[in-house]
Amino acid sequence: MVTPYANITFVDPRGRLYRFLRAVEEVPPPPKEAKPHPRGVDVEMVRRMIADTNQDTLLGFLSKHFQRVGPKTAKKFLEFAGFDPDKDPKSLKPDEIVRLVRAMREFDGFISPDASCLSSLGPELLEAGIRKELKPEFVAVCQRKPSAYGGHPFIVEAAIAYGGQVPAPKSGKITLYRFANRIPLLYDEASDVSRKVIDEINWRHYRVTPDMPVAVVVHICSTRVPYKTVGKEFIADRPEVRHEITQAIREVARKLQAYLAKKERKKAAMKRYGVFAKYLPMIAEFSARLANKPVPSVKHLLEKVRAQGLLEEESPEAEVAEKK
Repeated sequence: MVTPYANITFVDPRGRLYRFLRAVEEVPPPPKEAKPHPRGVDVEMVRRMIADTNQDTLLGFLSKHFQRVGPKTAKKFLEFAGFDPDKDPKSLKPDEIVRLVRAMREFDGFISPDASCLSSLGPELLEAGIRKELKPEFVAVCQRKPSAYGGHPFIVEAAIAYGGQVPAPKSGKITLYRFANRIPLLYDEASDVSRKVIDEINWRHYRVTPDMPVAVVVHICSTRVPYKTVGKEFIADRPEVRHEITQAIREVARKLQAYLAKKERKKAAMKRYGVFAKYLPMIAEFSARLANKPVPSVKHLLEKVRAQGLLEEESPEAEVAEKK
């Protein structure tokens, strides 16, 4: 689902062959190498960076080895942390390195980390993968803008699929597919932040009922995925990550809401047309008998009713009224 550009052949221990054919030829752009962000380093990493640097001042060390840190920002930070900008980084004692790293996490003057080091899937490829595997009646995809937590950039991609071969919900819960850096997360779904977000959403507001074949796909791309446990089974409930996942799911849910509303209007228009098609010829016949006149043709009237129903279904006013 998240690698629609790959041909995958798998033989299980019983000798059964599985083949997943590629749906697209396009491959996501590869990530670019990036320097670490001051908020995303620990004491051991800074110690190694100091041992390998050729800079003889803390000002030069910060400006050269950290992303989006220029001389002005480095000087403001060193003043905040209480370090001399001309101090040799190799002369720092272990307790001073610890104090430097703590100050990096407390300083608010750093710019958000660069997201060019991430290789997200993209809306087109994610939609192609979902259509290939689930063959849904409707699918909507959303890719959020890059965000960051603790100095680590991340991108959230979400999709919602309806109908087709989407599996029916189990225990009244919407089917969830979770991925982190294009790797499926298969265990401990109940503890994942994505499942918590889905369970907290009022899906009836989006015209989704517990028995509908609806599936939600969440993909997190990050330099450091916020796993909760060492087993990397589920994503931790970090406020920044929760916010992005919530906004992404709500965005695709609104698109599904518009599709379901349009589908209901079409069904109502066809029902109305069926009523007219059944009774209008009878009314025309009985009226003609009472007036002693030939029975008129009502075909043009039925076509007018049908055209009016389709027009109401596709009108912008109907969409605006539905959103309200």
